Amino acid sequence: MSIKKLSIFLFSFFLTLEVNANVKIEKKFKLWESQYVESTEGKVCFAVSMPTKMSPPNLNRAESRIFVTFRPKDGVSNEISVTSGYPYKKQSNVNVGIGNSSFKFETKGDFAWMTSLDDELKMIRVMKKSNRAEVIGVSSRGNKTKDTYSLMGFTDAYNAAKKNCKN
Repeated sequence: MSIKKLSIFLFSFFLTLEVNANVKIEKKFKLWESQYVESTEGKVCFAVSMPTKMSPPNLNRAESRIFVTFRPKDGVSNEISVTSGYPYKKQSNVNVGIGNSSFKFETKGDFAWMTSLDDELKMIRVMKKSNRAEVIGVSSRGNKTKDTYSLMGFTDAYNAAKKNCKN
């Protein structure tokens, strides 16, 4: 999927979520949830979590999230994205560290995502075996942030979201 298409989808998807509040929690797994939304555009499922620690703690920003999304109607699965609660610095990257592995995400507006399915699958494998992930980004104002996510419950939330959106 092109960056432009993904940006448009993410913007419209999350705008729809906020406006219609149609997000349903399928099940909670420790610090992760399996959620989904159904609309005329089809069903979208995702495993999602919020950070356990946000640094710097006094920075005024919206909520941060990490997602693994499944959109069967579009043939999309295992799509990893993050939002850190602010617009990212233009032409910057978000770096996600998990154990000894590091992953680079491209940014546009308030979202960052991976562009390679192979990298996404590798990251998912690493997430299943690890306890935490650190997401480092830079805001459009130049503030560097680090959000720490627990991966406890990730595997169950991932499996539930994948199963819920199985074709």
